[in-house]
Amino acid sequence: MKSLLSFLARMACNLSVFVSLTMILCATSLFAEERSASLEEIVVTATKVEEPKKDVPASVQIITQEDIKNSTAKDAGDLISEASIGHVHKYPGALTARIELRGLTTDLFSDLKSRVLVLINGHRAGTVNLAKIPAEDIERIEIVKGPASVLYGSSAMGGVINIITKEGKEGFHGSVGGEIGSWKYWKGFAELSGKKGLFDFYLTASRSASDDYDAKDYGKIENTGYNDETVSASLGYRFFDKHHISIGFQHWKGWDIGSPGARYSPDPDNYSDKGRDGFDIGYKTETFNATYYFVKDRDESHGGMTSGIGNSDITLTKTDTQGSSLQKTFTLDDHRIIIGGQWDRIEVESSRNTGAPYNPNSKYDSYGIFTEGRLSLLNKKLLLSAGVRYDYFENNILSTHGITSIKPRKENIDHVTVRCGLVYKLTKAINLKGNIGNAFRAPAPDELATDYVSSWGTHYIGNPNLKPEKSTSYDAGVEYVKDLLKSGLTFFHTKFKDKILGYYDSSLSAQTFKNVDGATIQGIEANLSYDVGLASGLNISIEPFTNITYHTRYSSEDNLEVSKYGKTLLYTPKWTGAFGIRAGKEKWDTRLIANYTGDEKVQDWNSKSPTYGKAIDKGDFTVVNLKGSYRPIKNLEITASVENLFDRAYEYVLGYPMPRRTFVAGVKWVF
Repeated sequence: MKSLLSFLARMACNLSVFVSLTMILCATSLFAEERSASLEEIVVTATKVEEPKKDVPASVQIITQEDIKNSTAKDAGDLISEASIGHVHKYPGALTARIELRGLTTDLFSDLKSRVLVLINGHRAGTVNLAKIPAEDIERIEIVKGPASVLYGSSAMGGVINIITKEGKEGFHGSVGGEIGSWKYWKGFAELSGKKGLFDFYLTASRSASDDYDAKDYGKIENTGYNDETVSASLGYRFFDKHHISIGFQHWKGWDIGSPGARYSPDPDNYSDKGRDGFDIGYKTETFNATYYFVKDRDESHGGMTSGIGNSDITLTKTDTQGSSLQKTFTLDDHRIIIGGQWDRIEVESSRNTGAPYNPNSKYDSYGIFTEGRLSLLNKKLLLSAGVRYDYFENNILSTHGITSIKPRKENIDHVTVRCGLVYKLTKAINLKGNIGNAFRAPAPDELATDYVSSWGTHYIGNPNLKPEKSTSYDAGVEYVKDLLKSGLTFFHTKFKDKILGYYDSSLSAQTFKNVDGATIQGIEANLSYDVGLASGLNISIEPFTNITYHTRYSSEDNLEVSKYGKTLLYTPKWTGAFGIRAGKEKWDTRLIANYTGDEKVQDWNSKSPTYGKAIDKGDFTVVNLKGSYRPIKNLEITASVENLFDRAYEYVLGYPMPRRTFVAGVKWVF
């Protein structure tokens, strides 16, 4: 356990090497009226307090309610794909995982092994599968890029994706409607919300289904249909002066979800049933925030790990995630300090009807305390921030039905994290920003404490001497925001070390884990949008936009990985980009967006291929989506969308082709 002196020493060291960025950005004067301060983008994820985006030292990307409304996305996974932040593992069968942010990714199966943290309303989402979070439940998504472990603890290495759900708004509002589309898709939904006096509420419910889809060059992909339902609610009560208590609930259930397998190993009858139920309660004032949450996540697979006919093998994984947090903000003039504490528990239970489960049961407890202060200097033009966090982890491998050789075991570990940030307001329109910070991922229970022999005879042993995975990141950028123009440019450099590697140790005659070198990742993030319609004095909004991430370096430094796959980091595109245009007037709006995913190295999982197990090139692709809405009368809204407008063949994961051109039409009655 490191002492307070160690904290201060590391903070001083980081401050001493802080490199500020000076850029001169020229822009022509714009012919548009000034937007009011009330329309300024407010974010909460980056610093855990509500403040303007321009005051946040981190690079932040916001998926707004307008973006969501005009998107063809059905869930959070689709929305993240449209954001073009990096690689996305997106399968048919309601599974979107392995989200990449600055070369680091969520884990395909485990929240504990992710290097990007996914939150809902500021707490752990309880799942890494973003397809379980329906788009109609989302108010906005805040994507904070770079190290965020000081405020959020383990896993926030590449950044944080915070999905913020809807709440009641002033007045009384409701809608009911439906959609139909290609592949026998249909959906019915209803929404009710309001805010009156001291109370606010929100309620939505939907039910949808789809049949098997066609993929270009393959024809019909059998076993890609699904059924799902969702119910979401929130209730809030405001008392005294700016004291607010809220209760939220989210339910998603999917059943008979086809699992078609890759085209090189098709599976016509495997399916899964999945679910997520989340509950949270919060109490908030202007300077204090307290929350408790509980999430039950369930994945039941029918068919086992082999392809072909037969699905009698049933594997069930149940994950319960809960936690609480307290946070207090103290202010002195324009300066502030945040102090908080956090507890999270993740319990995983696995079972299998035909034998031993593939993984043992486990329990993980995390306890963290943190503080971050900000100085406001030079008449609020210079904002300096610094923070530190201490985390303590208890990892337990538990008795597991079906694994008779399991030896229950407990291992503890702790960690310290620091970061510093700077914002300098060069002019009213130009902000210079920078960050230096550490982030980490604590070892999971199986990596520290496993000790059992599997049903196929392999001995698994955890390594109690493992260190947390760590990253040190530097980023510097400039933002130019004036009138109807928004733009930003950020350079980032990340050194990833102490990567946790699973390997076979011949001296132990067992599969175990060790720390190895990780990777070096650096690149540039850029965004630009400008409403040329309003700027030209037209009574119509026409706003081209773009968002690009370009990796100038993404090199693995793990000797074993380099020897097997080469130096290039796997599942990391050279660059990704979103390019499009938004347009609208009083009665209509539309959005055309093209999402580009560049070439990347991926592992070949086709056992019949001569390159099986090796790294191969996966080509780039572009997907273009179009959606529009029209309101012929006040209470009626008609929508139409086309996904994959140009009918391209593409796949996020090698061997899993996505649908051909897809049409959807909808109608909604608003009251």
